[in-house]
Amino acid sequence: MEYSSKKNRLWRIGLTLGVLVVGAAGTILTVKFKTKAESKPSERKLPSVRVITAKPDTYTFQIQSQGTALPRTTIPLVSEVSGKVVSMSKKFDAGQVFNKNDILLTIDQRDYELALAQAKATLAQADLRLQMEVKEAAVVRREWKLINQVEPTGLQAREPQLAEAKAALAAAQVAMESAKHNLQRCKIRAPFEGMVAKTSVRPGQFVTLSTKLGEIFSTDFAEVRLPLTASELNFIELPSPGASILLDQAPAVTLNSQVGNQSLEWHGRIVRSEETVDPLNRLIYVVAQIKDPYGLAKHKALPLRSGTFVQAIIKGRTQEKVFVLPRQALRGKDRIWIATPAFSLTLQHWLGYREHDQPSYLIFRSVDVLYTDAKDVVITGSVKTGEQIITSLLAGVINGMEVNIQSEASTNP
Repeated sequence: MEYSSKKNRLWRIGLTLGVLVVGAAGTILTVKFKTKAESKPSERKLPSVRVITAKPDTYTFQIQSQGTALPRTTIPLVSEVSGKVVSMSKKFDAGQVFNKNDILLTIDQRDYELALAQAKATLAQADLRLQMEVKEAAVVRREWKLINQVEPTGLQAREPQLAEAKAALAAAQVAMESAKHNLQRCKIRAPFEGMVAKTSVRPGQFVTLSTKLGEIFSTDFAEVRLPLTASELNFIELPSPGASILLDQAPAVTLNSQVGNQSLEWHGRIVRSEETVDPLNRLIYVVAQIKDPYGLAKHKALPLRSGTFVQAIIKGRTQEKVFVLPRQALRGKDRIWIATPAFSLTLQHWLGYREHDQPSYLIFRSVDVLYTDAKDVVITGSVKTGEQIITSLLAGVINGMEVNIQSEASTNP
């Protein structure tokens, strides 16, 4: 009995110790895993951004504008005499090309031929009268001197009659020249090389003085008025008003026009500025000039026709030590985002490298914007070489927030 009681006591003690050991082990394991779980930081998902590395560059400004190509010279062709149109050249039709001094149409000359013949007869009579008056004045002068022993003057020498005869001769000469010019004006000649824009008369039609016969334009140069703002004009090196400059030294301009699925291109020069501000839109117009727009001299197949609407890219001045960024890198009017490494990177940062999974700070930076277009933004100062500029689009951005850098590029690839 005593033995059995002792055995039960030992069993109870062992069971108690076992429970204590299992409980202690469970407590240790629970505390251990809980400590590890608490020590493991919660992972945060930071926004990934793309950046470019700032590097100074040399930039040539490309100023964009648009306008309509027109001939440099367009004039109405008018009649300088009255009469019936008796003939028209085949070149005097819309779209036809002509050379300088070509006869485009002819007005009936018969009346003007008669007028010229009459003027010549009048001139001959005036000349004969003057010769007779000169001889008669010489006879009178000789007789007067023989009788009075002095030289005659004034009326005694027939000076008034002589002056009248000279004036009549001069008037007859002028009348003959006028008749000759009127006869020449019956043939309407081209004043320059060009093309017919439109015609207003046909053979058999009677025209009077100053009747509009048609419209012609020159084909040596086409011009395009390009509107620019005052700030855009500062990026173009234009000659001073009144200064002479060779065409090859003027700012270059490239003109483009889309015709169906074909893109056409022409090259020209900015030859002048109109030097006045349009009161309606506050813009300043520069004039681009394109030589031989119809390609007549070089027989080109792509003419720049009058009235063609074109997009223009003007080559401006070149500036050094600027930073050229993608347009999307500019936030608002004058702000960019800089990706700045965390200061805890210490040695890695100062040695010029760092782990890619290390976060950076997004910092707002105000910059001096020199120029912007649809593709680029050009800034000066405010940025240091090697700084990383964020180009990604983000929502809910806060100055100083953490971001992860996705990839890098250069500002002048």
